[in-house]
Amino acid sequence: VSTQSTGGNIDNANDGMEKIVVGSLQGLLRIYCPRNKGGSHEDVLVEQQTEGPILGVEMGRLVGDTGLYLAILHPRKVVVCSVNEDTKTKDAGTFYTVSQIYSHKLERTACNMCIGSFGSVKNKDFLCIQSMDGMLSFYEQDSFAFARFLPQFLIPGPLCYVAPTDTFITSSSSNFVEAYRYQTLAVSTESESKDQIKTGTGKRLRVDWKTNIGDNVVDIRSFTNTEENTTTIFVLGEHNLFALRENGVVKYMKKLDFNPSCFIPYSSLCEGTVNLLVADFGGTCYVWQDTTLVWSSSLQHSPVYISVLQNKDLKGHIVTLDDTGRLYVSYLGTDPSLQTPLPVEHRAINYDEKDLEMARLQQAIRECTKPIEHAPKIADQSDFSIFVEPATCLDVVGVKHEESDTEYPTVTVKVNLRCSSKISLDKVTLTVSPEVPLYATQRSVVLTNVGGNAMDSMNGSLSYRTYNFGSGPTSVATFCIYNTGKQLLSDLAVPLVAHYTNNHNSPRSVHNSILLPLQIAFTATCPEKTASHKITLETNKPVINLLEIYSEMECESEGGQSGCVAFKSPTGDVITVLAAKNSQKYRIQSNSFTALHVIIKQFLSRLRRHFEKIGGTKPLAITFPGPVPLQEYFDLIDGRFELRLRQRNYREMLSQRAQQFRAVQRRLLTRFKDKTPTPLHNMDTLLEGTYQQILALADADLQTTKALEEADHSLRTATKLFLMLIKLWCPGIDEKQWNILEACLTPEANSADDVGWEETVDASITMLLRTCLAKTSKEQSVIAASLKVPTDTVKLKKHIALLLERLNKGGTLSLNTYSDNARNNKDKQASGS
Repeated sequence: VSTQSTGGNIDNANDGMEKIVVGSLQGLLRIYCPRNKGGSHEDVLVEQQTEGPILGVEMGRLVGDTGLYLAILHPRKVVVCSVNEDTKTKDAGTFYTVSQIYSHKLERTACNMCIGSFGSVKNKDFLCIQSMDGMLSFYEQDSFAFARFLPQFLIPGPLCYVAPTDTFITSSSSNFVEAYRYQTLAVSTESESKDQIKTGTGKRLRVDWKTNIGDNVVDIRSFTNTEENTTTIFVLGEHNLFALRENGVVKYMKKLDFNPSCFIPYSSLCEGTVNLLVADFGGTCYVWQDTTLVWSSSLQHSPVYISVLQNKDLKGHIVTLDDTGRLYVSYLGTDPSLQTPLPVEHRAINYDEKDLEMARLQQAIRECTKPIEHAPKIADQSDFSIFVEPATCLDVVGVKHEESDTEYPTVTVKVNLRCSSKISLDKVTLTVSPEVPLYATQRSVVLTNVGGNAMDSMNGSLSYRTYNFGSGPTSVATFCIYNTGKQLLSDLAVPLVAHYTNNHNSPRSVHNSILLPLQIAFTATCPEKTASHKITLETNKPVINLLEIYSEMECESEGGQSGCVAFKSPTGDVITVLAAKNSQKYRIQSNSFTALHVIIKQFLSRLRRHFEKIGGTKPLAITFPGPVPLQEYFDLIDGRFELRLRQRNYREMLSQRAQQFRAVQRRLLTRFKDKTPTPLHNMDTLLEGTYQQILALADADLQTTKALEEADHSLRTATKLFLMLIKLWCPGIDEKQWNILEACLTPEANSADDVGWEETVDASITMLLRTCLAKTSKEQSVIAASLKVPTDTVKLKKHIALLLERLNKGGTLSLNTYSDNARNNKDKQASGS
């Protein structure tokens, strides 16, 4: 596997031909001199086995001030060699020899090296070798100079020397690009002997400048523009390409949409710009002029090294090396075609044939551009339907939940699946989605062979049978749903959906709901005379006997009165329903605001069914005179928002403590790795204290999360009640307006969402107030609310109150951009002017 390559006139030939030097981890050293297209064995000048794996090769003026010499880096040794032509065997061909001039044994395992005229010396080059543990060793040709440790070092990164500023550029494990001046490196120690420096006991140095790039560094290169006397430092990351100035300021950055492997900057023909060759692991070579892509070409390999060859015969050719050691010399462009095109025979054009061909092609185009119906139309949309048999009572035997000995109230519901198609459905997935505290013994089941000539089937704990009633085969399935009583029930309707694939191989879904009996959530109890929350409803019909519409509950009434019933939830909340004696009013009251929703919704449904059975010329009308319980609703919003801010605060503190914990760990790891024992300065105590704080914050966050989930449930229930009261309070709201209001003031409050309920509802209501509910054109110019976490709920509560005020005054909800009121006011202003 090849690791490193470099190029130059390594044999100091008079013709100045550049040679390519390649080293491998197997220790094989090769030197090439490409001359002609195609390549041959004569291009290989040297192929020699060295003492060990080759980690890097560099060339420079490493022996006095003479020509170029080759530096070969091994894990524990660096060797400087000369490459010379063997004149003794000139008659048999051209041969080259590699002779060692001097070498240095390394105290630490090497990683990489760089070469340059450190300290701005003239006509000389020195070596800098970076070890695996972060020590920079400097060699002034054949003598050792000094060694320095990089501060806060974890893993080695690329190393580059910038000659104009006499600076070494490298990268740290924290994604920083760091610069160290040679003068600072040379004077930053007070060690007593060279042996002490070699063992790494010297003082640690400080960085000259550093820049956070937020990316893992692949390679670092520098380019100096001699005409403008400026130097640019190029840093290639795994996802970005950075260009830095000499002081570390980012000149520009280019985000890459590929995984780069290597790059090289070179001079551009355009003044003030730099060209870059960037290769990726997918085998593509890109040519960038600063941040503009000017060329790209596909390679037949994945290069790990890339350079530009400047020989007189192969000037501007691209040199690439893959991970198997194969060397490529390529150029951008195409080979010229040597074939001469044959003369075209000129014939007279038959316009009639061309017209027919044109008409045929236009017809083909029209057929291809017809809209395609991806979902084929079905003749009968009701080929599959779901019917739920209403459950009127609880099961005799309850269900135990999560290894508990308590039997919870359970309801067994029968679901009828009817398919009128002659061909049976192979697979139907039936799913119920009960909301806590409701649970189902089996949430989802797969039914096979539904409809057609389906036979009796059995699948798991859910059984279903197929019957034929003339309108199509019907499969009957059963679900067991029970209430654990941990929270107040928000609704008695449980969503039910069936997914299947029809005969046209198109996915379909049918929705329905299971209406549970009132006994699963409430029990009859004695009425309470006083309550904190009271809702009064008015009708246009005489009051009825409440014991009659709640006959299955066996309600108790004081003194045998039929105008008062009461229900008790598993959480202990009592809800009382009262019927007025001398008016057509009803009052539902309780000490819990959220407990009113299910009872009021059930009461309205039972009241409408009762008068539908009786009949009459005048339809039943139910209204809510008000006032709308805004304060109770706002209290729930404030309580949930306070929990949300508390959870956010806990998680920010938890992130800070985790960051502090990792920082202390790194400090301790550095102390333990150092061979010279140093005091811990109570960092172990700090680590233990931080760990205990993390545990305490995690427990607090867990408790807040549970409380926030309960607050979400309460807000969902209260929002449903609030919307229902608004509909009764504003009878002019039709079904279309009701859908818009429910979509804006949504009851779906979920703390796990990225965008919170408060900012979503505030933005939706602001949109209504700016459009369909706007009074003037000035209100339509109000900037929409941004979806960021607010500091408080004052603006949200103000917008909700304003929404109710506009609806009470006859405002109409629509998806139009401008409201009727604003349009009328604008017309009046235009006519007046």
